Amino acid sequence: MAPSVVVGCLWFVMIAFMFFAQHHVCDAYFVPAINVFVGKMKRSDNKWLQRWGEEAVAGATICALGCNGPEMFTNLISLYTGSDAGIGVVVGSEIFNLLIIVGLTISAAPVVPLALERVPFARDCLFYALSIVLLYWALLDHKIESYESWVLLAAAGVYVACVYFTDDLIQCIPALKPAPKVEDLESPSKKMGKMHGVDVAVEEILHGRMVDAHAPAVEKWNLEATEHGIYAEQKNKPTEPEQKSGRASIGFTFEGGDAMLGSVLKYKDLKEVVLMDMGVINLEFIHNLQHITLKLTVEDAAKRTELLNNIQAHSLGRPWVHGYDATIIGAWQHLRHSMMSKDPLFDKLLAIPHFIIDAILKLTLFAVDVKDVSKEGRWPLCFVGAMFWLAIFSFLMLEIANEIHYNIPALPNSFLGITVCAIGTSFPNAVASVLMAQQNKPAAAIANALGSNVQNVFLAMALPWVIFQLQYGGKPIDQNVAGINEGVLWMSGTLILVVVFVLMPPFCKLSYAYGPILVLVYLAYLVVTSGETFHWWPPLVK
Repeated sequence: MAPSVVVGCLWFVMIAFMFFAQHHVCDAYFVPAINVFVGKMKRSDNKWLQRWGEEAVAGATICALGCNGPEMFTNLISLYTGSDAGIGVVVGSEIFNLLIIVGLTISAAPVVPLALERVPFARDCLFYALSIVLLYWALLDHKIESYESWVLLAAAGVYVACVYFTDDLIQCIPALKPAPKVEDLESPSKKMGKMHGVDVAVEEILHGRMVDAHAPAVEKWNLEATEHGIYAEQKNKPTEPEQKSGRASIGFTFEGGDAMLGSVLKYKDLKEVVLMDMGVINLEFIHNLQHITLKLTVEDAAKRTELLNNIQAHSLGRPWVHGYDATIIGAWQHLRHSMMSKDPLFDKLLAIPHFIIDAILKLTLFAVDVKDVSKEGRWPLCFVGAMFWLAIFSFLMLEIANEIHYNIPALPNSFLGITVCAIGTSFPNAVASVLMAQQNKPAAAIANALGSNVQNVFLAMALPWVIFQLQYGGKPIDQNVAGINEGVLWMSGTLILVVVFVLMPPFCKLSYAYGPILVLVYLAYLVVTSGETFHWWPPLVK
């Protein structure tokens, strides 16, 4: 078939579908399997294993795979297919993470200037700078030797060790100890609460791989049911006609901190009530692009029934109440409900690609789906199955990139990797970080971006190189570094820019004005890269 710009544009729709597929694999299977592992480590009797369950340590190790899985598999598959897009995806993600995620986080933070945790921030900046230096060193001769791959992978081990012992270092040096936070001084009783008068244990789970990977993804509050109107200006109790018409909403107020969707989760945003095993009830809240699950645990069956009846009564019967089905039947039921619901047409159209991906995954992973709590012991198989599908979707993404390049020759694979693919694989991280900033945890979101960048080089690049070279007897890997050297320069420049902002008064704080500046710098990066690709001007680095 002859090249066609129209066909090339249609392939962009397919590559967007692959981005969605990768994200869904991570959120539905990869990250849940990782979270089960982290939970088991936390509950271990061995104090050394317990530390592997701490968010900071887990985030730098196994959870980094959940955050950087798409980039890692894209780079791995590109080695076997000869694509130029793989390394570009990793470099492009680095620049996107530092500029867009940090910039949007500052802009979304409720309190500015934004204070940073000094020791972890300095540690991650130093290791990110080291990763840039090592990456440039490895690419300098346009090929990756076996020892260079192992050096980068060993640096990952050093980084993990530093993260592991950071708290010990802080405890040994009084000057490094941060001031205690209010939430750290609260009573442990805050971990339990009441909902409609029923005692429940409440966990909040954000559907975003970056948050799950590098920061506490689970928090607990006391909950009390209270009445709220749908509209912000409606502060009084809804009238009887409004309640009957469905214009009123009952929310849950949170003591001791806001939820990801704000201080009140409203029943108008409650889309599904999923009845799990072992006394677990999942409340699925969706507001715009934000998806939050409240995981309730009610041991007593009678109380559980009472709570469900109260939720049904106060929500005016809007949410879909059903049991969790890990098989394809569950995917079909979800599609049928979406099509028969009163959701907007756009939501119904989105339900179709969701069903396609969900059906594929449920057909193959239903037996190891750890979201069914009775199968949590199978988390290693769930982890492996998710890696398999990440590899498949990464391969398809690179093949689609080849088709785009074939039909639109002006768009080389290296450019698609460093821009389109990098944005597509990193966009969920940006959404997750904005949610953290809105929840008044912007410092954690910035730590996510830096920590993810460090392991993007040390894991997403180095580990595929090591795997490939072990299979081929240490054979050097030729790298087409067209545009990559310039990407490394952008990585260095953006890191320096962020550090300069942090060092400027007020020290170790980020002012609101820095957010838009970082976003504008990323837009400038896209313009410069696009101009070089289309030969509007010569490249900055030859």
